Amino acid sequence: MCAASKPEERLTRAKIESILTSFTPADWQRAISMAAHFCGGVTGWKAEDLLQETLTKLLAGERIWRPGLHPLVVLKTAMYGIAFNARRHNKRSPVDENVVLDPFEAEGEENTPVARGKVTVTPEDVALGKEQMTQLYAVIAGNEDLELLVMAWADGIRGADAREMLGWDAKKYDAARNRLLRQLAKLDPERRS
Repeated sequence: MCAASKPEERLTRAKIESILTSFTPADWQRAISMAAHFCGGVTGWKAEDLLQETLTKLLAGERIWRPGLHPLVVLKTAMYGIAFNARRHNKRSPVDENVVLDPFEAEGEENTPVARGKVTVTPEDVALGKEQMTQLYAVIAGNEDLELLVMAWADGIRGADAREMLGWDAKKYDAARNRLLRQLAKLDPERRS
C-alpha cells in the first residue's frame, strides 16, 4: 500500500472533547495568550473569538487534530492558520474598516446612509511611532545599508522594487533585510512582520 493511499489519522470528536474538558485553567490561559498573539491584525477579532473559531473548526473536523501531539501545539498551529486566512481575507475585502455608515442621518428622500471617515490613528499612536523610529535610527546609526533600506521601506518600497532602487543584488538586499528584521525584533519582540 503506497503512502498516498493511507487514510489520514485524526482524533475523533469524542476524543477531542475529552482532551479539552481535561484542560486546566492554566492551559486555557496559555491558549488565550497564544490567540491574543495570533489575532493581531485581524479586523474585529479578539483572542476569545480566535480561540472559539479554532475550537469550533477542530470539533467540526474542518481542522485536523492528529494523535500524539500536545493539545497546545495543535491549538497553536490551528490558530495560526485561521488567523492567517482571516488576515488574507481582510486584505482582499472591499470593505474599508475606516469608513463608518451613519444609519441615523439620511440625505434626501431615498434614506441613503451617509458614509463618514473614522480616524484610527490617535496622537498616542503617532508619538509611539516617532519614539520607535528614534530607537530604530539609534540602533542602525552608522550602518549605511540599513539606513537606506529603512528609508526605502518608509516610502513603501519593498522587495524587487527596493532592490532595484538601491542598486543592490538579491544577496545584498536579503542580507540587509535580515539584519534589519533582527534589529526590529530586538526592539519589539511582539511585533508582527
